[in-house]
Amino acid sequence: MAWTGNGGAQPMDVDPFEILAPLAAAATVRIHEAPAGYDGGGPVSQPWGSGFFVAPNWVLTCAHVALRGGRAEGGWREVGLSFQGVDGPVTGRVEWAQPEEGAGGSWPAPDLALIRLVEPVSHPCVWLTERTAKVFTRSEVAFFGWLETPDGTENVSGRCTIRGELGTDGLLKLGNEDEFPEGVSGGPVVDLRRGEVIGVLKARRSAGRDGGLATSVVQLRRLPAPVVDDLYQRVLHAHDRHHAERHRDVAHFAERTWTDAQSDLRATADRALTPGQRVELLGLLAELPSPLSTRRLDEMVTELAGRPYHGTLPAPRGWRDGLGRLYGAGEGTNELWTVLRYAVHAATAERPRPADRPRAAVADAESRLLAWVDGTAAGAELPRWFRTALRLEQEARLREREARAKGPGPDTLADVWSFDPGPPDGHPGMEQGPFVLLEITPHGWERGRYDWRVCNTAGDGEFVSIDEGRRETGPGDLPPRLGAALREAFRRGDEPDRPVPLQIALPYSLLRFSAEDWALTPGGPSLGEQRPVVFRCTDPIPEDQDSEEVRALRLARWAKLHVGRMVPDILDCADGRSRPLPEADVLVGRDPATVPVLCHTPATGGEPTALLRVMTSGYNVILWRREITEREPGCGDFHRGVDRTVTGAGHAGRLPGAVWRLRALPGAGAPGASWSRGLALLYSDPHRPLPGADDPLETL
Repeated sequence: MAWTGNGGAQPMDVDPFEILAPLAAAATVRIHEAPAGYDGGGPVSQPWGSGFFVAPNWVLTCAHVALRGGRAEGGWREVGLSFQGVDGPVTGRVEWAQPEEGAGGSWPAPDLALIRLVEPVSHPCVWLTERTAKVFTRSEVAFFGWLETPDGTENVSGRCTIRGELGTDGLLKLGNEDEFPEGVSGGPVVDLRRGEVIGVLKARRSAGRDGGLATSVVQLRRLPAPVVDDLYQRVLHAHDRHHAERHRDVAHFAERTWTDAQSDLRATADRALTPGQRVELLGLLAELPSPLSTRRLDEMVTELAGRPYHGTLPAPRGWRDGLGRLYGAGEGTNELWTVLRYAVHAATAERPRPADRPRAAVADAESRLLAWVDGTAAGAELPRWFRTALRLEQEARLREREARAKGPGPDTLADVWSFDPGPPDGHPGMEQGPFVLLEITPHGWERGRYDWRVCNTAGDGEFVSIDEGRRETGPGDLPPRLGAALREAFRRGDEPDRPVPLQIALPYSLLRFSAEDWALTPGGPSLGEQRPVVFRCTDPIPEDQDSEEVRALRLARWAKLHVGRMVPDILDCADGRSRPLPEADVLVGRDPATVPVLCHTPATGGEPTALLRVMTSGYNVILWRREITEREPGCGDFHRGVDRTVTGAGHAGRLPGAVWRLRALPGAGAPGASWSRGLALLYSDPHRPLPGADDPLETL
């Protein structure tokens, strides 16, 4: 017999569907046209689809359901919501949806939306998984939603299995063990073995293909991540606090909770924490300010679990996500040790940004979490040496945090990003920090088509693939899928006030393309305004044409530029007029501290192959101007601006940041920066070859 969690007992072979169905159905809503008023009166229109409460007053559904016909009020899309326990429909506002519209009847991934109730209403919520997985389970899953019938609307449910995944966008392929009637889109998909929601039902498969599709809830991590008011953190914190409060509420013990159900299912029998311990820990973590960055969170979990995150799904970004990554870090006691250390690290993490709550409240949350660690360790009868080590680690981390808080920090834009070359005897250059690599390659012989791949650099210097696409038209406008891949790559590498730089690798024929002008959001800042953007040339590769002498000179120049002075040298312009480039032997013989600058484009008298000639003369740091429609009559401002920028940077490791600041200044309305329009930087580390187009990259 198994303990039921509410004072009774039940057979071990009880159907988990019977345990979970009442909880999931109670939190499932039907979505339809918004009511005419806010009093909930009036008839309910035909449902557009389903959704479910993930936190108090927050409904998760599909974007194609939420945006089907909701009217705009003051810029907001409004919908109607009906569910158990309320009389009449209520009004909700679509706070986020991705994508914002379909194309040709198709809604690409993630096809998710969050709806906020305009007026708070009491209601139950589902339990969202904190794990990161591609398929989650091979066991049966259940789905829930609402169905339109001749007699009205009825809730409907079914069972099926997950047969695999479709593509790399977190789409789960559902088997055809049951039908997926119209109206259930947007409903929850529940893992029956673990007792948690793992997906959002998206659609039936097209004609001739069986089963259905669901979107993994992990795709919620694609929510925008602003410094202030992070919607992802706000909703998930509310989710975890809700379930922790329900678990602690002994006054209403007869009301079943998801934690009770998970205990009945023995959902965490192979895990270190019981369902009760897990909900308590997640509730305590939800009271802390969010992690400083996805990168810091990954470094923390990697240190504890011994494996970095290399998945193609969105990386963990909250404390609950990091906890989910620890499952499987070890069996039994070993996993508990890791989880307790993680809780200590979360409670003592750096918090230099102003918290969204009073400092005293944060300190109290940290103290309660550390007290939970002590109590759990003692209750599990872990060895005293381990408990002592936990306390010593906690004290050491608090001392380090206090010391760092007293240290100097960047105060101005000029200081927030510098590629520190490290000690003189170390390998200089950009690789001292992480960066994002975007490769763009013409697609075979198809003119106007190209392939792309986005990678992060791992801590060991290896490239980790985020996503790739083929046969895009252009290059021109930013393709949506490439934009999503860049957003994910940046989120994994960005630090507060220290955006990760972007390297764009292009063949010589495409170096004229100003990819730094792409914007990730319509009307938003360009990539070049948001972060350092530099270029590398992939075809032809100048190093492939080097003699031993030029190869040695190339390496010597790279080292010289990263440890000492730099001298800007405008090669193709004198007194505002274009002039031929110096001969090859003259280019090769220039001072090793030279940074070549190309002022003129072919349209203004410059040589079409000037950039290639300079590259093949042993230069890997080059500034040049792109073709722009409007240029000042003379070049004096450009010459003086380049001289200030290069000499002011000090060494080449700071030059990408200096160019970034120039790009950001016009966007901020700063005067005197118009000379820098169209300025591009070639910054190609000769020590760090790019991955070949066919090279396998680690993606798992």
